[in-house]
Amino acid sequence: MSHFSLLAILLFALSILLPMIFRLFSSGPRDKARVVIEYAQRKGYALVNPSLAQALDVSRWEMLKNPAFRNNTQASSDIADIEGLDNGTGDWLAFTCNLRSKEVTIFNLNVTARNMNSQSPGISHKVAKTKSAGLPRFSLGRNSALHTFENVVDKIAGEPKAAINLDARQYPEFSSHFWIRGSDPGPVTAFLSSSKISFLQNAGLPGTLATNANYLVYFEDGVLLSENDFDSFIARVEILVTNML
Repeated sequence: MSHFSLLAILLFALSILLPMIFRLFSSGPRDKARVVIEYAQRKGYALVNPSLAQALDVSRWEMLKNPAFRNNTQASSDIADIEGLDNGTGDWLAFTCNLRSKEVTIFNLNVTARNMNSQSPGISHKVAKTKSAGLPRFSLGRNSALHTFENVVDKIAGEPKAAINLDARQYPEFSSHFWIRGSDPGPVTAFLSSSKISFLQNAGLPGTLATNANYLVYFEDGVLLSENDFDSFIARVEILVTNML
């Protein structure tokens, strides 16, 4: 590959990455970033991108010159195969903590919904991904008007999602209030033991639980903005990890 081609690729990458970081560390967003970074540091949690802590007090020109600010990890990159979490932004400011001996990464994620145009501000999620290999692939959540609408849209588009139904006689409450999606019912129903079903029924968690090859993921609508937001979200995640893994 020629030097010119490499330069073109580098410039293209910078044209995408740097504006995102600049927006993240402009005056308003910079204050929000400071809250996240200082919270993680105060709690002793590890930032996924430690170099961003230095970016709080440097100019845009210094950010452009420093290669450390161009090599950041997107916390959502390895869970982008989970429906609703693909093509998200804002996950540079992620941190990792240990909950019940499990490695958990916490971050905000802004996702453009499939039925929105490019000018839409998107949907904000609070996300926690917990390292746990070997789980069956599924997603699970409470029934809602939005979920019903999405099912209708999928059917109209000819792309209905595979549903998993538990025995309604054994789990009448769960069956009437929750939905499960997945392509292989056997491993999923085996994983969702009676104790886990009971926990999900009683926990009142407002978000969606999902898995892929390496993670158990939990996400809720909204944004983590304050120390109290982080504390309460992490507390819910810890209870979830305790009862589901």
